[in-house]
Amino acid sequence: MNSLDEQIQQVMDKHRIVGLAASVMREGKQIWSAGYGWANVDRRIPVTSQTIFRIASISKTVVATAVMQLVEQGLCGIDQDVSEILGIPVRSSKYPETPITLRMIMTHTSGLQDEYVRFVVDSRSENPPKIRLADLLLPGGTYYTDSLWGDGRPGDPDGFEYSNLGAVMLATVVERLSNERFDEYCKKHLFEPLQMNDTSFNIGDLKDMDSVAVLYEYSEANDEFIVGTDDFRGKKPEAIDYSGYVPGTNGALFSPQGGLRTSVDNLTRFMEAHSNGGKLNDVQILKPESVDLMHAPHWSGHRQEGFFRNCGLQFQITDDLLPGHRLIGHSGDAYGLLSDMYFHKQEKWGFILLMNGVIQSKGQGIYFEAEEELAQVLKTAFLRL
Repeated sequence: MNSLDEQIQQVMDKHRIVGLAASVMREGKQIWSAGYGWANVDRRIPVTSQTIFRIASISKTVVATAVMQLVEQGLCGIDQDVSEILGIPVRSSKYPETPITLRMIMTHTSGLQDEYVRFVVDSRSENPPKIRLADLLLPGGTYYTDSLWGDGRPGDPDGFEYSNLGAVMLATVVERLSNERFDEYCKKHLFEPLQMNDTSFNIGDLKDMDSVAVLYEYSEANDEFIVGTDDFRGKKPEAIDYSGYVPGTNGALFSPQGGLRTSVDNLTRFMEAHSNGGKLNDVQILKPESVDLMHAPHWSGHRQEGFFRNCGLQFQITDDLLPGHRLIGHSGDAYGLLSDMYFHKQEKWGFILLMNGVIQSKGQGIYFEAEEELAQVLKTAFLRL
């Protein structure tokens, strides 16, 4: 293991990775995890496999899993008009006759653009929260703008546009159908059954704030890392008063597009379930056919310089991170964090990388060099493919 640690440290030194948590799965089971570097530089708190990271867009795979649980219960269909579920007309201003379906949202072909930042910031700033998703989606709403919708017809593969707002809508769908707050739904129906006990979309659920990694963004101008987010200094932020909140009003409150906080050990349990037909030990979170549907390509094309070539239902399918191996999962990139959760469906191996600060450089590949090099180190050490 010294050799592995040395190789990982070499990659960390090369790309100035602040902290790293990593995990490897083989035959559908976690076989290794470890932490390196610093979760909090100022307070000298090291990363362990229990360190909690805000994992960015990997969160979307959890949102889609929640949606598919409700599909299985017959409460909605993936080709159902989302307007019927949300109770408000959701239509592109350019194609008002075309229904927007859950499948379109989960494959980034709904036409939605990410003109939503002010809405999300204001939603998260209110205490108690009052803003509604309708204020963004309906013409005349406080946050509505015509540029919310792209030029492509909803459902047209050529109109693929990666959409964070789609995850906000899906979280609101979960609330409408379950009549549970999104964070509480995920806790009850996903995290607790999978024994992901240090995982939540609600910062108030976390037990030990010292275990939360600070995310650091690299400033090229000053050649230094500065705090991006999650510098809680061991204290929980002021509690939000949700007592008057009506589920189904605004899923943005829990940052479903990227705000899940979890440890690499906890997240591996979610990956194991997805690699094992929706089952972890004796807990079945989804039927095998639902999992297969999520992992199958529903869209193919070439977007973001080829980063997106195949998409399932909020899952990315890539041949580029480890060339020669088709992997299913998702990556994340926000506030300085880089994250990867990918597995090989047929062979049931996979890995997770969570980095809370790194110099993001690209070579010839689609992914950042740090991601590619760490994935290769883990493959060589554990997978012998």
